[in-house]
Amino acid sequence: MFFRYRLLLLAAGLFWQPAQAEALLSASPSNCVTLQQGRECHAQIQTAWTISQPLTVCLYLDEQQLQCWHNTASAQWQWHFKDMQSRQLILWQMTDSEQKLHVLATARIEVSWVQSAHKKRLWRRF
Repeated sequence: MFFRYRLLLLAAGLFWQPAQAEALLSASPSNCVTLQQGRECHAQIQTAWTISQPLTVCLYLDEQQLQCWHNTASAQWQWHFKDMQSRQLILWQMTDSEQKLHVLATARIEVSWVQSAHKKRLWRRF
């Protein structure tokens, strides 16, 4: 009986994972529009995030670290976006030595354009 109880506890421990903090991440505006394809898009982005418990977190734009916060449960941050293509914002939980632990939330900034870079001219000069 004791052996079965111990085996059951061992099996439960293999499948138990510590609860991850619930997180929300938003970026506004989430769409950046440039006049022509191939040009850099510029926008002031307001980023806000909240998690269920205070942690050390860092905000990344793809692989580029933007900002970190220590022992914090929510924050707002404004920054200048400048790029020619869409990018992913990632809120990472960090270790005390600021190593990436796991992703808490993501948001996307889409880049679009009004005109194609290879638009044909429809008029001729006579």
